[in-house]
Amino acid sequence: MRIKRRSILVNGIIVACAGLILLYFYRSITPTKQSTLVECVLDAIGLAIVFFGQLLRISARGYKSRQMDKNASLIATGPYALVRHPMYFGSFLIGLGLVTALLKIWVVPVYILLYLLWYRWQIYNEEKHLVQKFGQAYLDYSQTTSRFFPHLRVLVGLNLKECMPLRLEWIKKEWGTILAWVLVVAFFEGCYELQWYGVAALLKELISLFLLMSVFLGFVFVFREKQ
Repeated sequence: MRIKRRSILVNGIIVACAGLILLYFYRSITPTKQSTLVECVLDAIGLAIVFFGQLLRISARGYKSRQMDKNASLIATGPYALVRHPMYFGSFLIGLGLVTALLKIWVVPVYILLYLLWYRWQIYNEEKHLVQKFGQAYLDYSQTTSRFFPHLRVLVGLNLKECMPLRLEWIKKEWGTILAWVLVVAFFEGCYELQWYGVAALLKELISLFLLMSVFLGFVFVFREKQ
């Protein structure tokens, strides 16, 4: 428990430092005026990645909690059939989406490298603990399920309802976090649009954000588990 709390504290400090660095180098890593079409495409892709990452985290956390209430055996179904660490993968997607929507494209590979380098040891230590706890069962699971990025064969035959089950009570617990991501994107994108394109572009950006949120809510409604 102490190690986990220390890890959360360290991660929080690193995120805060990253934010300060981002502010310091703001002009060199944030987009300058560019094609409106390119901007819209990048924004849409970025937000879609953020929403999917958040839903994956919600699904993984809720599914794990539900399965642990039933039994203490290894969880290898649901989001854990997609990758062995779906919550880390979800967090990675959230960051990737924000970088894609808010920063310059060259920041994306830098973000990917830094994220993987930082979480590599944390994932390694968790897997070491899981091998000690579940033994051969976890080793067999590791042979068939990717650690972080899903195998192509898994994506080809992907059944979202099976791999990413969702319940409304799971989503309600994370609603504040979802709203925070939306507000962050709306603020920075709004400032950018206002600076380069004026009020009309800002209104279009907010309307686009509203439509994407509507798609997100529609996705949740369609793929939620019926109780």
